[in-house]
Amino acid sequence: MEADGAAAASAAAQPQPRRYYVRVVLLGSAGQGVLLERLGDSWDLPFFAYPSQVAIQQVCDDVRRALAPDSAYFIVNCNLIGISPYLGRPPTKDVGVANLLLMECQGHVLQASGPYSWRDTACVDQLLKSGVKDWGAEKALEIVSKLLCRDPERLVAFLVDPRFLKGWFDKASARLTTFIASTGAIVRGRVVQVHVSFSSSVLKVESSTGVFYLKAVAIGSKEAKVTQKVASLFPEDAPAVEMLDLDLNCFVSRAFTPTLAGAEFSTYAQLLGRLQMRSIKHLDDLRAVGVPDCGPEQLAKELRKWVDLKEDDATVYPATATLPVHASDADIVRIWCGDVRKFARFVKYVPFLLQLCNRLASGSIPLTLVHGDVGRRNTGLSASDGASRPILFHWEFACMGHPFYDWHELHFAVPEEVRLSYLRLFTKYGAQSDLEPLYDAGRTLGWCVKMYHMLKRARLCDVELFSTHRLVFLDSWELLIESLMDVRLPLGVPQDEGPKWRYLT
Repeated sequence: MEADGAAAASAAAQPQPRRYYVRVVLLGSAGQGVLLERLGDSWDLPFFAYPSQVAIQQVCDDVRRALAPDSAYFIVNCNLIGISPYLGRPPTKDVGVANLLLMECQGHVLQASGPYSWRDTACVDQLLKSGVKDWGAEKALEIVSKLLCRDPERLVAFLVDPRFLKGWFDKASARLTTFIASTGAIVRGRVVQVHVSFSSSVLKVESSTGVFYLKAVAIGSKEAKVTQKVASLFPEDAPAVEMLDLDLNCFVSRAFTPTLAGAEFSTYAQLLGRLQMRSIKHLDDLRAVGVPDCGPEQLAKELRKWVDLKEDDATVYPATATLPVHASDADIVRIWCGDVRKFARFVKYVPFLLQLCNRLASGSIPLTLVHGDVGRRNTGLSASDGASRPILFHWEFACMGHPFYDWHELHFAVPEEVRLSYLRLFTKYGAQSDLEPLYDAGRTLGWCVKMYHMLKRARLCDVELFSTHRLVFLDSWELLIESLMDVRLPLGVPQDEGPKWRYLT
């Protein structure tokens, strides 16, 4: 449960920055303001630099060593920057990625000492008014000024997701340990945060009967309910859900072994096909817990919404553009593309995607459960029944759709004979030669499933300055175009002349 589908998918598709820069936002528990570090004649947030991306636990440990005694520990509520290029705190000029982590100190009342001091709203406003030369510090302080408002309702309206608010970790930890105690097991040690992202937060604790994980998902996400339903319908193919809490939108599972490596990964292609076939008779059960319909006809409707915009709109939007409250899907896509040329490229290829939707809709293969993000990071081995068995987890992109959607990433991950073996599971719906063009259409449109989910989530909560929803949406779009250029049957698809969207642009 330590991986995160959306974040890992995006990271896997892009080159990793050399440096990892972290600013920390710590708000006083008694209204003292925000903790700032004195730098000559100015101030900045506590700052940490790493040669490459590090685990969240290391950042928390480093913050503790700098600011608090060993009895304290820190947790991360959320990253308020998202993903953005940054040269580092001056005089450093080494390209990396900026992070702004809203954090809490646990087990200790945080005190200001040494170069650190509590500063109020007036100080932050004055710093911004006088001009902050460091771009990263300026953007961070602009966000901090919003967090320092004394109106709880305004703060909730800004952060939106309950996971990002002060006190959530305590509630989730208590829920996890209370559940474990109810099973008769003894909790050993404290609850540890092992992952946090825009889409999920994961806690871990050891017990006398093994390791337990609690995964809480983003506001509006159906993943918790969907995961429980999938586990109940297909217990041999998914990790067991030990507890579901809809108030916290979370579920608890036991630890399982990471994915198989190398050629053995082909096992999961067969697992996927069998699960999809068995799911056909359970679609009503899946629909009842919120699994969306992304069948070819419905996906075509969504695609049309993405490009329904006035042709004379030539506005250039910055990467930090705020999504309008009543924005249409096309408005959001237009903002995320950034300028008229990139949006025009988007519009150019949608008609060909609609052709692929029509091709799938004209076939006889029924809708099935679609995982939406089948990759090595979302596979593992479970031994809860005493026998090691392959499983699929992280159902955050699940939908009811064409089964071949799930090959958007698998296509290049398994040998050809594995792909052909999978297709033979569907020969009752057509000859192998007839399935091939459907397969190409499905594995191309599979990228649209992630894009669909990113649009829906962004409407509910898009607090990051540089939206990860946008990043995953546009990453998926570029991979979709690559797949479209690769499909076997020519559709008259024009060559891609760009401009392409690039990582951190």
